[in-house]
Amino acid sequence: MEIVSGVHQLRIPFPEGMERQTNAYVIEGMKGSILVDCGWDSSEAVWAFREELRMDRLSFEDINWIVITHVHPDHYGLAAKLRELCSAKVIMHRREAELIDARYVNPEHLADQMEQMLCAAGVPVEEAAEMREATLRVRQFVTPVAPDVVVDTGDPISNGTFQFEVFHTPGHSPGHLGLYETRKRRFFCGDHVLFDAVPHVGLDPQSGDDPAGDYVESLKELMEVPMSFVFPGHGPVFNSLSIRAEEILRLHTARKLQLLSVLEDGLKTPYEVAGDLGWRLDGRDVEYGDLPYRERRAAITEVLAWLKRLTTEGKVAPLDRDGKTVYLSK
Repeated sequence: MEIVSGVHQLRIPFPEGMERQTNAYVIEGMKGSILVDCGWDSSEAVWAFREELRMDRLSFEDINWIVITHVHPDHYGLAAKLRELCSAKVIMHRREAELIDARYVNPEHLADQMEQMLCAAGVPVEEAAEMREATLRVRQFVTPVAPDVVVDTGDPISNGTFQFEVFHTPGHSPGHLGLYETRKRRFFCGDHVLFDAVPHVGLDPQSGDDPAGDYVESLKELMEVPMSFVFPGHGPVFNSLSIRAEEILRLHTARKLQLLSVLEDGLKTPYEVAGDLGWRLDGRDVEYGDLPYRERRAAITEVLAWLKRLTTEGKVAPLDRDGKTVYLSK
């Protein structure tokens, strides 16, 4: 549907069995349309794309640029097929482009690194192996493609009607980008800020040293930018980024306090910390053991990210114990 003049939101379903959607946006202009994000590479997604375009009287041929906010499967998976269907150029941040080969073309080494990191965090060997397989299975919904154009902070992207500036917004992914339209103050933010969920931030072999710190810093920078409409990768469009950002920062502070409270009981591995925390799954409060393996992996990497931030802040200290890392509250 056309949300505001010239901006159409397409709701692209996840593969069968995953009850979620990705928001893709078609931004019309005098020199063609810009597509922001595209969803998984699945038959459901291709069909939905065609039907959503048809309902808004748009076509694949209208799209000249495909901007990928980040290379997670639900935002990047379909890019290769759409590139061919639209004869469009794929655009992403230079840092994000560096992740593609290791993540999707030759993923075994990255999977080995991740499995080793999980075991060092205290995850039992059998559970770490299950997490590895659950993560590798999503590759079937991604057809990797290298970008035609790489961009960085401040670079312009224009379709003749809208003049966008690239914002680098690391945290959820190290090369995550947003598009800001300075005249109408519109911001296409991918997964950096969501209205009804707190974006996942995790420490992994591709995340950078301090993804939680990167996320908080880039979020605070955005709070200083005037915004009229915010177009996220999931959930509803909204118009109060600074208010929502403040809410997310408060939730982050509460989460850090929860971690510190768990560590008051003594030395614990990240795996043990995750087991003592509450989690959300499909809108429900659940325990760690109720999470599917892919979500368990996300939970462990989130705990690792916040423990790294607390270490940087001098509030916890990591120690090695028999090849596993345990944390001590100072």
